[in-house]
Amino acid sequence: MGVTEHASKQYDADLGSIRSRVLAMGGLVESQIRRAIDALTTGNLALSQEVIEADHRVNAMEVELDGDCSQLIVRRQPAAGDLRMIFAIMKTVTDLERIGDEAQKIARMAKNIHERGGAGSLPA
Repeated sequence: MGVTEHASKQYDADLGSIRSRVLAMGGLVESQIRRAIDALTTGNLALSQEVIEADHRVNAMEVELDGDCSQLIVRRQPAAGDLRMIFAIMKTVTDLERIGDEAQKIARMAKNIHERGGAGSLPA
């Protein structure tokens, strides 16, 4: 009986870890969008470059979380409710990665616009 209890605690810990990392990923993506928009409106080329370079962190988080969710399904064979939650997390992570890609695109556009001196029409 002790083995089952430990396995259940570990399962809960694994789910909790995944949940907290998804929230962290969401926070990072939100920050990337804000920073990309700031770079676009202010013309801050260094900020644009930081957003572009940080995209790999979002991508790595997606790969890691997706793999961990897959492993959790294989190892724990979760019940229907938990399985639906895990699939929702996997979809969310994919969407967050795509949003991160859009932040990088905004930053690239901002960099191009401001390097060419075309920022005169942007609101401050």
